[in-house]
Amino acid sequence: MKAQSLVRTKQHTGNVQDQEELYAQTPILDLVTPLSSICTGWTQTEVAAGRRLVRFAKVQDGRRLIVSCEPIMQEDFCESDSVISCIYREESDSCFVTSVDVIYLLERLTNGEFPVEEKNRIRRNLEGLRPTTVSKHKPGFGDFFQRIMEFPDPKPRNIEKDLKVFEWNLLGQALEKILSKYVCFSHFGCAYIRAHSLCKVHIHFTFCRTYRVACRCKPGRKSGALRPPTFLPCTRGAIHEPLFGPTEAGCPKI
Repeated sequence: MKAQSLVRTKQHTGNVQDQEELYAQTPILDLVTPLSSICTGWTQTEVAAGRRLVRFAKVQDGRRLIVSCEPIMQEDFCESDSVISCIYREESDSCFVTSVDVIYLLERLTNGEFPVEEKNRIRRNLEGLRPTTVSKHKPGFGDFFQRIMEFPDPKPRNIEKDLKVFEWNLLGQALEKILSKYVCFSHFGCAYIRAHSLCKVHIHFTFCRTYRVACRCKPGRKSGALRPPTFLPCTRGAIHEPLFGPTEAGCPKI
């Protein structure tokens, strides 16, 4: 099990050694951007398209998930970004987000990809927020359904079938509700170092780059080839070296 990963609490099983090395905490979501701000100040292009693309960024500091977001134009979309759609429905003069986009964003926040069973479980847990079912056969929703189906990448749906949408302003509640089902596992060594300002954790998913700091535990080893973005275990008496992930010039900044 990787340190700083988020897993559903019921799925946590491990041997004694794992339990001695890792400790679990419920993640705390800190959404610093007011979601209501995304629903105002649309350009004519966004109004005509019927949606605004919203790019999310996450910084993980221990169990705190500090999340921010900003609107971007269609031509600025990058596949490595965490981008979802804020969809405008003229009939109700309100904005929505699809269940597909909510689950996608949760996957980015938890550093993983959900199996089908977990996605279905999430959908059931979100029923309490009273989503609206959008269908081409549902009176008053035919045009809205067709608009969602015709959106280019990033597509807020999977296949052409009925889907559920949530009011945009409920996105924060949806994220908090599901994240409360997960725990964040951390190595004591890394937590101790981080508390003493020797090792900080930064994860930016929405940039075209990955900026990551971890700890390497082989004594005396110099910085070498970059490793996959993960947190490595720290042991007492080891020489802890920062390991930075690759960066790409020209990527957008928030």
